Amino acid sequence: MPDEVDAASTPGDAAEDHVPVWRRIVSSTEGKVLVLGLVLLGIYVTGLLMVRARSPRDFNKLWTMTTTHVLAGRAAGLSLGFQHKLTARTVILCNAAIETFMVLIFYPLFVFSYRRLIVINPLEDAMERARQAAEAHRQVIVKFGVPGLLAFVLFPFWMTGPLVGSIIGFIIGLKVWVNLAVVLSGTYLAILCWAIALQRIHDWLAAFGYYVPTAFVGLILLIAIFVHVRYAFARPVPRTPAPSDEPDDAP
Repeated sequence: MPDEVDAASTPGDAAEDHVPVWRRIVSSTEGKVLVLGLVLLGIYVTGLLMVRARSPRDFNKLWTMTTTHVLAGRAAGLSLGFQHKLTARTVILCNAAIETFMVLIFYPLFVFSYRRLIVINPLEDAMERARQAAEAHRQVIVKFGVPGLLAFVLFPFWMTGPLVGSIIGFIIGLKVWVNLAVVLSGTYLAILCWAIALQRIHDWLAAFGYYVPTAFVGLILLIAIFVHVRYAFARPVPRTPAPSDEPDDAP
C-alpha cells in the first residue's frame, strides 16, 4: 500500500533525493496522467470557444452547465443542461468530459500533495477531507475489491464519486491505470443513469408549468451551496504527516 514504507535506504534512494522535484513529477505515471488531463481540458475549452464563434447563445448554455457541474456537482450540471433544452447526447457527453478531466487532474495533484512533492495551499483542506472520506470507506472497498470501487463511484451517496473513489483506489494500492479505468467506467455509467432519470423528471415537471423545472434546478443548486458553505465553515482539518514513500512509476 502507498503508506507502507521500507525503512532500509539504498544508494539508489540517495541518488533519487538529488533529482529535481519537477523531473520526478514529469517522469512519474501520475505526471503523465496530469498531462493527459490538462490536454483534455484544453480540448474541451477549445471546443467551447469554437461553439462561441458559431453561436454565442449555445456557448452560454454550455458554459453555465460546465461551471455549475464543476462548482455544484453532477446532478446540478445535468439538470441545468436539460433546463437549457440541450440534447441528451450533448448533456451526457459534455458532463462525461468534465468529470474525466476533473479526475485526471485532481488524482495526480492529490498523489503529489500526499507525497509532499508539491503543496497547493488553497486545496489542502479539500484534499485532506477527500482523503479522510476515502479512509472511512477503505475497509469496505478492500473487502469487495474492484467491484466495490465501481459500486462506490456509481451510487450517489454523500462523499462518494470519482474523485474520492480515485483516492480510495490509490490508498488500497491499485495500479494507476486500473484505478482510473474502474473509476471512469463507474462515472460514465452513473452519468448515463443520472441523465435518464433527470430528463424524465424534467419532462414530468414541465407538465405542471414552465417555471417548475427551473425551481427544481434551483433546489439542487441550493442544496449544493448549503453543503459547500457547511464545509467552508467547518473546523480546520488536521493535517496528515507527510509520507516518505516515492512515486510508483508502475502503470
